[in-house]
Amino acid sequence: MSTREFTGFDVDTVADAVRQPPLDDMRTAARARRRRRTSVALALVVAVAGVAMLPLFGNTGRGGWTGPDQPPVTPDRGGQLFLTGPESAVVARVWDADDGCFTVRFRRTDDGGRNWTDDEMTRYRTSFCGKDAEGDPLSNPEFSVLGQRSYLVRDGDQLRLSTDYGRTWRDAEQAMVTVPAFPARAQPVFCQWNQGCGALREPVAVSPTGTVYRLGGKPPSPRPPTNIYPSADGTIWATYWPGYIGAFVVARSVDRGATWTTWQSGEGANVIAIAGVSAQEAYLLIALPPPGGPQPTEVEGRSQLLRTTDGGRTWADMGTDLPNALENRCLVVGSDGSLLLVETGNRETSNNRSAAMIGLDAGRHFKTVREYDRRDGRVGAAPGYAWLYGRDDLAAGGADHVQLTGDGASWTRLPLPD
Repeated sequence: MSTREFTGFDVDTVADAVRQPPLDDMRTAARARRRRRTSVALALVVAVAGVAMLPLFGNTGRGGWTGPDQPPVTPDRGGQLFLTGPESAVVARVWDADDGCFTVRFRRTDDGGRNWTDDEMTRYRTSFCGKDAEGDPLSNPEFSVLGQRSYLVRDGDQLRLSTDYGRTWRDAEQAMVTVPAFPARAQPVFCQWNQGCGALREPVAVSPTGTVYRLGGKPPSPRPPTNIYPSADGTIWATYWPGYIGAFVVARSVDRGATWTTWQSGEGANVIAIAGVSAQEAYLLIALPPPGGPQPTEVEGRSQLLRTTDGGRTWADMGTDLPNALENRCLVVGSDGSLLLVETGNRETSNNRSAAMIGLDAGRHFKTVREYDRRDGRVGAAPGYAWLYGRDDLAAGGADHVQLTGDGASWTRLPLPD
């Protein structure tokens, strides 16, 4: 195995040398990346909270249309699922009205999906309505479910937060509590590259009572994060894509976000996922450009899995046997310590299945443990768990349940709401 060392860098130097583009430019670049996905379906990154050994995780989503060549993210049934505990979960679904307004509706369960709330008040309606000359909505909301009762929505240039199940909304900048380090009982929010980090532009944590905390110190990078992964021992791993300079940044905090250690990679790779085991061990899944190619794409990019056992100072190439890289992949550490990877197929009838794999020999080899028919092209994963979306009646669109696993061997079915 070869070993790579990410050389250190000064965040101020990067901030001075690289001008952050306007958010509109970043959204345009993101849409361009999505339009390249001609043979893979949109992926969903979902958040899970486990039992005592696992922190509470939220995750992110986006509603509405992503472009004229893409279908809506939300399926005909269910919406996007966020597990917040062994028996609790939240489903967020986006509705697009004819007037160009969006409504994000939140429903929740406390009994493993057997019963779901149907409160008409637990929703957010966008304030920026209307359509442009091409008929596209002026506002496309992004949202994050931070916990069972705390939800975040980015509506144009507004960031709105609810800590009462979506019944009332406040300005997030004022509603969040700024702290030098996350409190012991507040759990950092997870997100992964597949959907970006949605409404999040910085690491946050949420308490059991729904209070949301943000960090007041200097961030690891001037850019928004592309991955945030809280490991079981409380270490926070994150990655940042510094934009046009073509390199990415890996950051680690062992003191709940008070201070960060950062490393910068070489150029020419896309970060798909980071998965933290502990303060010393983590995995980094990246896509390398094909020979002679300018940049990796979801279909052509060669997969590379890197591992660190010294807290991120050096990274060893595991020589993984994963096929060509897909952005529609999620990589996490399972509840038993194994590596779990889920990925979607494509929209073609011949490959209309998603798959779950388990990593062997520290990720050198991956074994498929389950394949599943689906109709919305989504998979989900977060620290401790991974899952596949499915539908019993494959003649209809959208998923009506998920199959959830923590070790790739045992599976639990969780029904989605009508």
